[in-house]
Amino acid sequence: MTWIFTAIIISGLISLIFTPVLIRFQKKKNIGQKIRIDGPQSHAIKSGTPTMGGIVFIIAALLSYAAISIVKYYRYEDFSLEGIFVASVFLLCGIVGYVDDYIALKKKRNLGLRGWIKIFLLAMICLYFVLFAKYILHFSTYISIPFTSLQIELGNWYYLIPVLMIISTTNAVNLTDGLDGLAAGSASIVLAIFCFIAFLEWTILEVSYGIDVAVISGAAVAACASFLWWNTSPAEIFMGDTGSFGLGGLIASVAIIMKQEILLIMIGGLFVVETLSVIIQVVWFKLKRKRVFKMAPLHHHFEMLGWPEIKVIFRFWIICLLFGGIGFFIYYLKFIN
Repeated sequence: MTWIFTAIIISGLISLIFTPVLIRFQKKKNIGQKIRIDGPQSHAIKSGTPTMGGIVFIIAALLSYAAISIVKYYRYEDFSLEGIFVASVFLLCGIVGYVDDYIALKKKRNLGLRGWIKIFLLAMICLYFVLFAKYILHFSTYISIPFTSLQIELGNWYYLIPVLMIISTTNAVNLTDGLDGLAAGSASIVLAIFCFIAFLEWTILEVSYGIDVAVISGAAVAACASFLWWNTSPAEIFMGDTGSFGLGGLIASVAIIMKQEILLIMIGGLFVVETLSVIIQVVWFKLKRKRVFKMAPLHHHFEMLGWPEIKVIFRFWIICLLFGGIGFFIYYLKFIN
């Protein structure tokens, strides 16, 4: 537990101190986010807000994790490849988001990389994930079924699941990142739950790498929480695709490494709902030429209904917490049984 709290303190302080440094730098260089023209009119005033804040909290979390890992190895000669692996996916997904943000800023538009290029780059990360998991970690290829002790062995077909999870979760968090602090707060809730799950796996089930996964998850939670100091409405900086892609990759990889693939659907339920709202909107419009929602993703629908932005954010955080709480309860049932 000491390792986790130390990581939280280090990461939180780095993020809290250096986020305003990035804000001042971007304002000095006149760097800012371009707002989509088809979005809510109330968002127009946000144009020019500094972005790519994900750079700070990703670096903060990784530096904190690295510091803890070095000290832990020096004192006990203990480390895990799984923890390093999760951290690497966090970084790689963040880099994809950074490239997207950089191109958008360079071309002074809301969109950066083309959609198929982002999917291709994420697919390369998935390939890295599969090869590392299969040939270095010798990762188990079963999935656990919630509410039961059943484990289904899938063999090599299992690796389609991590590919789907990484691509879908990164994009889901990215879709949720449309209101000030919504994605950062929601991701913090989800990662906090996975941090506790990893800790329980280490303490009760003696999963050796659980502590390292808990450390990187806890570090990310603290970094996001500190980032929220500057990201809450009205935001002084956005996380950008750098942050949303990084957080999505981290959430997916932690869920996979801890063998909670199916449970991610419940714990990350808010991200699932946001993504489904976009899919439903697009499919229904193509079929019927009508919209189900006033605007997708779902958080914009409620804005268009007249809800204040801050009300949408807090209510969606509550929904995220409810999904996460139910997911954790389902996980904890195996200890009760």
